[in-house]
Order: sequence, then C-alpha cells, then structure tokens
Amino acid sequence: MNSGSNGEIGSHTGSQNNSSKAEFIALTDKSVKYLKAADKRRVAWFQGLSGFGIRVSPKGTKSFVYKYDFEGRDRWITFGRYPELTLKKALERYNEAALRMERGEDPAKASVIKNEADRAASTIKQLAADYIDLYAKPHKRSWQEDQRILERDVLPIWGNRRAHAISKADVIALLDGIVARGAPVQANRTLSVVRRMFNFAIDRDILETSPCHRVKPPAPETSKDRYLTLDEVRLFWNRLDTAPLDTKTRLALKLTLVSLQRSGEILGIHIRELDLDNAVWIIPKERTKNMQSHLVPLSPLALEIIEALLERIADDGFLFPSTRESSTFKNSVLSNAVRRNLDYFGIPKFTPHDLRRTGSTQLAAFKVPRFDRERLLNHTDRSVGAIYDIYEYQDEKRASLNLWSDIICHTIESDRNVDMRALSKKLKYATYFSD
Repeated sequence: MNSGSNGEIGSHTGSQNNSSKAEFIALTDKSVKYLKAADKRRVAWFQGLSGFGIRVSPKGTKSFVYKYDFEGRDRWITFGRYPELTLKKALERYNEAALRMERGEDPAKASVIKNEADRAASTIKQLAADYIDLYAKPHKRSWQEDQRILERDVLPIWGNRRAHAISKADVIALLDGIVARGAPVQANRTLSVVRRMFNFAIDRDILETSPCHRVKPPAPETSKDRYLTLDEVRLFWNRLDTAPLDTKTRLALKLTLVSLQRSGEILGIHIRELDLDNAVWIIPKERTKNMQSHLVPLSPLALEIIEALLERIADDGFLFPSTRESSTFKNSVLSNAVRRNLDYFGIPKFTPHDLRRTGSTQLAAFKVPRFDRERLLNHTDRSVGAIYDIYEYQDEKRASLNLWSDIICHTIESDRNVDMRALSKKLKYATYFSD
C-alpha cells in the first residue's frame, strides 16, 4: 500500500512488525514527539496494543496506523497524521476499530465513512469566513477588528487546518508566538476572537468542544480605572483650545467629555439624529455598542458645542466628515490627538474613553445613583426584564448631564485647584445631592 494522506486504507501482504527486530514504544506523547526518521520508512508499535503504531517516513512525516488481519489478509488503516491528529484522538479511533474487529466487522468500512467526513469538515479558513459573515457582521459593530485579527494572526498559521484538529496546545502556542513578538495585549485580544469563533462553531454543531476551554489570557492588563480629577479636567479643557489640533478634533474631544458618549458615536453624528428643539440626540441602534437605540439629552454646554459644529457642517449632513476614504473621522483620530498632546496638556496618560469614566466618576461624587449613570452611558443591563423604552429615564439622564455641564463650567472657570466641598454646596440638585 502507498503511504501518505489521512484515512488511507489498503491491503498489505508483508507485515512490517513481522521482522525479528520489531520496534515498540510507550504510549506517550513524548515517545511520539521524539520518534526520529530513518533512511527507510519505519513503523513503531505501541506496547500492549495489538496492531496500533505510528509510521515515520524518511522525511519525518508521522502517521498513526492500525494493522489487522481480516478474512486472511493483512489490512492497514491510516488514522491521520501527527500532530494534526493527537495521540489521544488516534487512540480513540484505534479502540473503535478494535471493537469492530471483535464484532467480526471490517473496521475499514467505518473508517472510509469517517475519513470522508473529515475531508469535508470545515477548515479554519472556512470557519473564520462563516464566523465573520454569519455572526460578527450582524452582531458586532467592531467586526472588522475581528477580521483583522484573524487575517493577521490566525489564518496564516491555521488557515488550512481542520477546525476539529485544533487543540488547546495549539491555541496556547499561537498566543505564545504573539507574546514573543512583543504584543502581549494583542494576544489577549486574539484569544477573545478565537474563543468566540469556536463558540460559534459549537452553536452551529460544527464542533462539540472548544480548544479554548480554560485557556487563560496570556498577559495581565491594568485595571480600567483611569479618570481625570477636576483639576485635570480644567487643564485639559483650557489647554485644548490652544493645542496644535484642528477645530473639529477639539470640539469632538469636548463633546466626548460633556456628553459622556463613545468616541465612535460622537464622530458618526449626523444632523438627522439631532432634535435641537427638544435638546436631544438619538443614536440609532446600528451605531451603538449594545445595538439599542440611545437617547442623549443635550445639556447647555453640549448645545454650544453642537451649534459650533453646525456652522461647519458638511453637505452630506455629518458633523465630523472625513476628507479620506470613510465618510466620518476614524476613532483613532481622537486617540492619536490625545496621545500626541499629553505633554501639552500637562497631565498623566489618559485616553478618550477615560473621559466617559471621568464624568461617571465625578457624578458619583455628587450622589448620582449608579443606575442613572449606567443608563446615561448606555451600558447593557443584564438583569431579568431589563428592556427599556428609549424615552425611559430621560428626566434622570437630563438632570445628570445638566449637573455635569455645570460642574465642568465651574471647574474650567476656576483659576486654582477645585474645592469639591465648595463646589458641591454651590451645585445643589435636590434630586441627587443631600447635605
């Protein structure tokens, strides 16, 4: 018989373990891993298991085989190549074949069916395409980031491999390689995407288990607890006016701080989303992270910023139009603007997303309940029955944002460190603040 592809079945008249020097090895991963090639094809048989061995070609290709006698003829089955097929899986296939032999059945018939199914099974490349088209695009606004991660770090290594052949060890090795190139946080992101992809495969009955089960993120990440003190808010706001940035970038950063909405939602504002008569901004579900429409009351300070933007509005109705390929600014515009001007602002490192946390944290200091702050930030409420009408809690959100607007105004007008006690007495909101 000819050796090579997975699922090979054939007759053999000369047994390779009939020689007086048959080679036997222990049934361990280590024995298989360190089995070396020779000048000629060789088979090493596993101790204590009749006919179960591993064949090694002169080039070092290793394949799990089963040799048995059926109706007076030697028969061979090749279960698959190592390491794509693990020793554990090969042993399972051997046990199935040996059981059929005990029943008087030819294991080759079942193996033919199994190998045809294996050849038709999804490759990682196919699985990744299905995951992007059928799950990520319909459910994730950031699906392009998932696609980028898969194309950069996963498909070049796993693309042509069968999805069911990927092991936990493969996942760990993939992540270790990303960490080794100096990108530990990216390794964490890759694990998240790969885990979601395999969970998608389980949900669609492509796989029974995930190789990501109990795989831990390879790199620690700092707690996301950075927020600006009111003194830092004063420095940021006042120095933003003279920072080397274009006007719309300045206004976008200010609106992020004032409205406490996500950068992507800020940069994608279209005039049709604004109801200036009622001082509200309705973000459609297609543009929110949790895919739920979100009503944002516009405080007096937010209205000032938006009016300044409307004076510069583009013909297509976007408040932050891009001059390049996309219709609006990319999220990276704000991140880069902050990063490049940290020294100019004169405050420790922060990101545009930290501006959201700043408002929520400072409102907490003024006794605004967590529930109201969560609604303001449009965080998903996972409690039972937590489905809200878009107009629910509008009064609470408006009171919170008006309070935050006043806090900012009093803060940026101060020429010295902010006195929280004095400010809290000056801004008494009966709804939230208690003496």
